[in-house]
Amino acid sequence: MTPFDIILLIVGLALLILGAVSGIALFARAVKLSDKFGDETNIGTLWGLFFLGLAAGLLMIWIALP
Repeated sequence: MTPFDIILLIVGLALLILGAVSGIALFARAVKLSDKFGDETNIGTLWGLFFLGLAAGLLMIWIALP
């Protein structure tokens, strides 16, 4: 593996972990019972991190691995 492939693999794994953590946060928020409606702050950011982290992370890992 070239150094570029190693860096791409590390960044891809970091993005994949970031997407997984945001998915866990979304799941925990969905399971938690809340009496307040309209408390939807940062939900869009979590969904964006989830999709971008998974998609970009898997793409970078796919490119980096032979």
